[in-house]
Amino acid sequence: MQSKLCWAAPALVLCILLAGVGPATDAGAAPSETADIAPQVLAKVVPGISKAQVKSLLGDPWRTVQYNDLEEVENEIWEYRGKDAHGTYRVHIEFDKHGTVVVVGKIPDAGAPKGTPAKS
Repeated sequence: MQSKLCWAAPALVLCILLAGVGPATDAGAAPSETADIAPQVLAKVVPGISKAQVKSLLGDPWRTVQYNDLEEVENEIWEYRGKDAHGTYRVHIEFDKHGTVVVVGKIPDAGAPKGTPAKS
């Protein structure tokens, strides 16, 4: 089943994913395959780079999803599990049919802080 969010304008999806708005689809238990992904390495994963470049930076993905139209691959999603001082998260990377990154997002797991609390 595909999310309605995936079909929104790419810039909007990127903003939403980077802001951590909305629940992670894996709400509940975080998988055990988390890695300490250096922020400097993750910052190099940007729209326009290839699958080979992503793999050289982050290694094999934790999970992949392909959306196909008949026999042609339309787009592919790679996900990685990460952990930092703020907790665990998912790195969501979408590729176009040419194997080029079009969307990158870092999504905190459920229960992760959503930002700085408001001051009264």
